Amino acid sequence: MAEIKQTPVTLKDNDDKTTPGQLQTTWFNHNDCVKRGLTKLGLFWLLALGSVPIVFAHWVLVPGLLIAGPWMGYTTYKMKRRHDHISGNCPSCQAEIKIKTEAKQSLTMWTYCPTCNTPLQIAENN
Repeated sequence: MAEIKQTPVTLKDNDDKTTPGQLQTTWFNHNDCVKRGLTKLGLFWLLALGSVPIVFAHWVLVPGLLIAGPWMGYTTYKMKRRHDHISGNCPSCQAEIKIKTEAKQSLTMWTYCPTCNTPLQIAENN
């Protein structure tokens, strides 16, 4: 079963004002990794099967999807954690913000406040 963990982070603007925040991360156990990898593999192979009737495109789509399936399944299987989002208050405008992160994105990172568009540095607390 996937486990969701909260990690404390610091949101800092260009004026060195800081506020605390939380990074939500989903951690996957071995069974979840296997299930997600096989699901991704099956999806790509199902797309390959579905693209067979497409007259000229199937010469590229079918081999491409058959090759991409194991590669995408393996990379999904190897992913043990996924960063979901960062929440907290903006140091500049004090608005409550929720910033969507990429799955493999790591800290320290730069982004912008969705409310006031101020550049923010997000760093893990030491």
